[in-house]
Amino acid sequence: MDKNDLAKLRKEFKAGNDGLKLGEICSVYIKKDNAQILGVETEYFEQMDELKQEFYLKGFKKLLTGQLDSKIFELSFADNKLGENPEQKVLFEALNSDFKEQIGHIVKKIMDHSESYESDYMISFTRGEFWIPAKNEVGEDDAAKNDVVNAFQFMMGTVNLVSSPKRALMFDFEEKNFRVDIPMNVYINAVSPEEGFVFPSMSDGYADTNKVIYYTKKDNQPSEAFIHHVLNCELVPTAQDDKERFLTIIKDVAGDQVEPEVIANVYEQISDCILDANEDGEIPTLGVKAIEQILVKSGIEDTRKLESSFLVNTEKADYEFKATNLLPSSKVIEIKSNVAQIKIRHEDLKRIKQVKRNGRQYLLIEIDDPAILEGFELSTEEF
Repeated sequence: MDKNDLAKLRKEFKAGNDGLKLGEICSVYIKKDNAQILGVETEYFEQMDELKQEFYLKGFKKLLTGQLDSKIFELSFADNKLGENPEQKVLFEALNSDFKEQIGHIVKKIMDHSESYESDYMISFTRGEFWIPAKNEVGEDDAAKNDVVNAFQFMMGTVNLVSSPKRALMFDFEEKNFRVDIPMNVYINAVSPEEGFVFPSMSDGYADTNKVIYYTKKDNQPSEAFIHHVLNCELVPTAQDDKERFLTIIKDVAGDQVEPEVIANVYEQISDCILDANEDGEIPTLGVKAIEQILVKSGIEDTRKLESSFLVNTEKADYEFKATNLLPSSKVIEIKSNVAQIKIRHEDLKRIKQVKRNGRQYLLIEIDDPAILEGFELSTEEF
């Protein structure tokens, strides 16, 4: 699954989409302190009022919203060479036949490993389908809208935490007095799941039942308990893990000090790899040999420490980094000092140099136009 597959899935979850058909929605309310099920509700999506539909639709769509390998992870089922993974079988049965029976199994698994939840919680499940068009885009005349390859069938599960409303002072219009309002009901954060999953995954527009999509609300903090015990999947590195290990490898090879231009060149080389892979319809990955080529082209010619550092930091000689995980997560990166923090695009790192003059260090930034401070143009002096 790549970001294009993710976008195809996400765009279907919108109000008024006739192509999306959601079936029954089953929700279970669980008391955290004693792991007791307080209520179960099953209702067909089409029979709900519009406001309730909107809450569920937003919550399910959230499972497909976010950065890959940061909030959203495509996971493979563990020990599944012969298709014998028990949780995959449960999900497959829930998708195709015994929905209520199989989600009961999933609920129990979640309840058994819910230590991290800070409050009562609601688990919601649904299954549905939508048509996958033969063409990637629909033209202005909707020529490809009904040109269908197959129906994508899926099921989803979300875990939503519960919050108690605060007590408040209120004015009673009938009694004409002030009193403390003590709310008896609780609120469910239905549109903001704590975590959840979508089965199956999608690859190039087709269902991949050997994989499942896992979502976490917390960036780069997937739940090992949910992944291992509920989904029975293999944990994968986060984007942050990959980037930190990659930068550690560069530091081991290049040393503690490096010119900004070298880092800019590294990011430029990685960006080129991503563009080339996208043109071929591939997901770009970088092994030790590809990284060596990138470092040499970027100005780090001595790569003798690369293989040993690569093995120490990845624990696999054949490990491959996802290239998209190695670029800065935002459009700008920070240069920090005790005087100032400067934010700059990584493409402009070549414009920066750290120099020393008369025993003092300076950071030089090449600019095209005069710098502006509080509306004033800064005066220029020769360095």
